[in-house]
Amino acid sequence: MAQDIFIGVDGGATKSKVRAEDSAGNLLGQGLDGPSNIRLSVDATWQAIYQAIEEALKPANISLNDRENFRFHVGMGLAGCEVKEAYQDFISRPHPFTTFKVVSDAHAACLGAHKGRDGSIIVVGTGVVGFQVEEGKATKVSGWGFPHDDLGGGAWLGLEAVRLTFQWLDHRTEKSPLVEDVFDFFNKDLEHFVAWANRANSSEFARLAPLVINHSQQEEVAAVRLMKKAAHAIDRVGVALGKMQIDKEKSLPCSLFGGIAPFIEPWLAEDLREHLVPREADANVGALLLVREQVACRDHA
Repeated sequence: MAQDIFIGVDGGATKSKVRAEDSAGNLLGQGLDGPSNIRLSVDATWQAIYQAIEEALKPANISLNDRENFRFHVGMGLAGCEVKEAYQDFISRPHPFTTFKVVSDAHAACLGAHKGRDGSIIVVGTGVVGFQVEEGKATKVSGWGFPHDDLGGGAWLGLEAVRLTFQWLDHRTEKSPLVEDVFDFFNKDLEHFVAWANRANSSEFARLAPLVINHSQQEEVAAVRLMKKAAHAIDRVGVALGKMQIDKEKSLPCSLFGGIAPFIEPWLAEDLREHLVPREADANVGALLLVREQVACRDHA
């Protein structure tokens, strides 16, 4: 009789993390590979996921090709699911999985953070998205993409630093250690800086976010101002999630995710900070919860 293998995929904009378990929930292995943003590339996403799954299964000497002895049940939380055409293209591809469930990376992260219970998350990474699950209802705030949204994230911080730097270069604003460091990042080559700024994507702008963070920690005025603006944008995501709750009498616990989150947290409003809780698990565990629930429902149908 074929053995059931459960796989959770956390497919983010910067990396793909996979956790594989047996039917009893015992860890078989974990894998890591490149980004899984279906909005940018469905082909690259599938390649990264397969490589990460193979790495996760390797310690148990299991191959995805062995469908005679194993049934593979896979839950995925992927970046870019809000783009319908990309989502449909991704799920239409042939695959070796007995069960296959795909949701957004934010949805999977929220399920993992609260181990399937009601709660919310705010992801502050390259971009920004708020997500909550309450009584089975999922709600999303922000996360519509860069540069038109994702205010407060790493790409936004980088873009704002670039704006300040151009304004300093043509004397529209004062000099600061931050803008000098940004210009130094491009070797003080204005032509290169301009060309880069006109073609850079969100990931490239986010590479400048550490400059803002470092200068804010040194209490440099321009950087602190940007961090406060970023925190205000995150506060607004929290307020919007609260407005969309079913039960307005209680506040759902909220967990922060993303590489920028620890640096933004001290600047957040007290109303949001008092509801913050540490996450219990990551998005790959949330994806596992999702696919286990689907298999259980099917088995009991």
